Amino acid sequence: MTPVYLGIDVAGASNTWICVLALGAEGPAIVIPPTKASLVDIVRLADERDVVAVAIDAQLTHAISEETGFRSGDLQLRQLLPPKCRDWVASQNSLMAVPVRGRQLADALSPVVGTIIETHPRACLYLGFPELLDPIRRYKGDAPGAYLTVLWRAWTGRFGLAQDIPPTLCDGMLDALVCATVAHLYHMQPGSLRRLRNTSTDRAGRGPFFVMA
Repeated sequence: MTPVYLGIDVAGASNTWICVLALGAEGPAIVIPPTKASLVDIVRLADERDVVAVAIDAQLTHAISEETGFRSGDLQLRQLLPPKCRDWVASQNSLMAVPVRGRQLADALSPVVGTIIETHPRACLYLGFPELLDPIRRYKGDAPGAYLTVLWRAWTGRFGLAQDIPPTLCDGMLDALVCATVAHLYHMQPGSLRRLRNTSTDRAGRGPFFVMA
């Protein structure tokens, strides 16, 4: 089977997106374009395909000592962002359902996927393209179409992903693509990523936290 790399933008039951990349003769390629999927669908895909790495946009680790809901890695990431953008990194206490769904999914994938990591696609977009700060700030807001198009073209161009812009492009689709790319880079170009360290001695959960370097 062909090894594939899975990216997952975890949100609600009707708004979770996946994207799958594979390494071809000319580099990485999108083999499953961004599409909605249930958690059960995602686990079934991992059972059926040779998923060697998955990157999930959700907090996969936690520590009871971190009562504010911010982990040490979250605080590190906030310092890498412009002051007006640090609210992109939310506390687990405020997100509630997303960390729960992400950890459920990571647990269900762990018997069949060897590499499970956490990422933050919006921060990855900024760290990869700081000159595109304005579209990155706006692509999750009202009338995001033009901003999404700019970011989709920039990301697919950087990584040689020949893929037409989806006619109904949304932020979840872009985020899933970024997650899949991070899963691929973790195996193929690990030096292009930065690890955000979890320093809590009582940490628990699955997966180290990586963003673009």
